[in-house]
Amino acid sequence: MLRVKFIELGFKKNLDTLIVLIGILCLVIGLTSLFIFPSSKLSSLSGFSAALIMFPQFKGFFYKRHIVWNKMGGNIKINTKSKHFVFSDIDNVVFENEKLILNRKNKSQIIFSLSNIHVDDINRLKEIFNKKQLK
Repeated sequence: MLRVKFIELGFKKNLDTLIVLIGILCLVIGLTSLFIFPSSKLSSLSGFSAALIMFPQFKGFFYKRHIVWNKMGGNIKINTKSKHFVFSDIDNVVFENEKLILNRKNKSQIIFSLSNIHVDDINRLKEIFNKKQLK
């Protein structure tokens, strides 16, 4: 059974926010030292900050199967199929025959195959959609 990585986005939810804040701090220090003290070695922090700020954006490339969501919507990537969804756009969610079916309000469907996905991950996915559907 294959495992799925769940990533909940939010300001206080994970370490990514701290990494981005440190990157922004390095950018401010690096740019101010670049203009105020041009011969300072602190100006190299501005280049280092770009890597820190972009780190959370590239994290999804390391996982073959992941689900990223926040209070508005998210992105599901399972079995090389990746789709974006918005919770307010979803009419209902159906789990049947090892498939996840997202029925949208415009009558279109997004279908994901959940074959070979671990049962705990399917249950967690159900929890996420049930919690968001109740709101």
